[in-house]
Amino acid sequence: MNKRFLIEGFAVAALSVVAFVASYNAPVELATPWQSIGGCGAGGSGGGSGDGIKWIGQGVSGGYLEAEVFTKYNVGQNFSALTMTPHFSLKPTWSTKVGVSVPFVSHQGEVQYRSNQMPTDKSTGGLGDVSLDFSKTIGSGGAASLSATLSIPTGQYDIKRGTDASEEFLPSSFQKGTGLYSLTLGWDYSRDTDKGIWLYGLTYTHPFAMHLISGENEFNDSYWKNVKTDGDRFEYRFKPYGENDLGAFTPPSVGASIAYGYRGQAGFVHSFGLNFSAPLGVAWIASEKVNTYDPHPDPDHQAWSAALVYGLEFSRTDIPVFVAFSLPIHDKAGGADSKDEYSESPMKKWNAPDWGDIGEQWTIAVGLKGSFF
Repeated sequence: MNKRFLIEGFAVAALSVVAFVASYNAPVELATPWQSIGGCGAGGSGGGSGDGIKWIGQGVSGGYLEAEVFTKYNVGQNFSALTMTPHFSLKPTWSTKVGVSVPFVSHQGEVQYRSNQMPTDKSTGGLGDVSLDFSKTIGSGGAASLSATLSIPTGQYDIKRGTDASEEFLPSSFQKGTGLYSLTLGWDYSRDTDKGIWLYGLTYTHPFAMHLISGENEFNDSYWKNVKTDGDRFEYRFKPYGENDLGAFTPPSVGASIAYGYRGQAGFVHSFGLNFSAPLGVAWIASEKVNTYDPHPDPDHQAWSAALVYGLEFSRTDIPVFVAFSLPIHDKAGGADSKDEYSESPMKKWNAPDWGDIGEQWTIAVGLKGSFF
């Protein structure tokens, strides 16, 4: 199983890189200086992500509408995930940008709910959670920017497998969405050097739930029809915290990133980055049993996570190409309390890095940009 996922990962990565590099004719020395694309990450995509990958380079300009397509392949010892995210944006004014991202996801891997159960292979795929973003450069030099991204729960998050008599919800990592709205606020700052640029970023993400029209849990008439549905978990119009209608809880989180983009080689931009994030609380997961409302702390909860990122932009004037590689580093999960599976104590601890997992997971991304009209 592990060898198969690794072989698939290297095959997808190799074919993607070869295809994009083959379309690249020759390095072009762009006349555009760093200063003219500074602020807003100097061509960096708005907002951060768990793998820390964002576009750093000369980018593209000249059109009213900008399109960016990122394809990411994430692989581990017993899982793989492929995500393709088109992002379309326009600039109503020279200092503001609005955009929309529409992700399509595919997940494959082993699922094992209990250690005394046999793992089985599962797969899912389809539309994920759509997000809307807004950014504005500030200051006379445009070196800093503020951003806001709103994620909307368009992706299915109650995918289940099994027989009609014994269905089980798949883990959250196999779901196409979260069932939550999520607002991310960001601050970015760039500083030019002779042959490159330094990029700094801070983010705060706050999940929440709402049903402004129906005013109730969307599963009251299906999964929970035989469950006592009193209280604000089952009847609400707005919840200022990240608990979805299955009972899974996603805490707010903070993130920080630093990256350097090097433009000393004609026609290319090399970038090196470090991304760090930490949840402000312990994540809870829903019961895997359909029709059973029994959330409990996630035994795989990570108190902190980081990623080392390398990126390379092939700086074509019309359609630049970006290739990136991310290596995750995270703390060792505390696991569930042997005496009380509802206790958060083991998950709250900040542990040392999980050295055994370093190098067993990675993400490779390939992106294209274009400017139109």
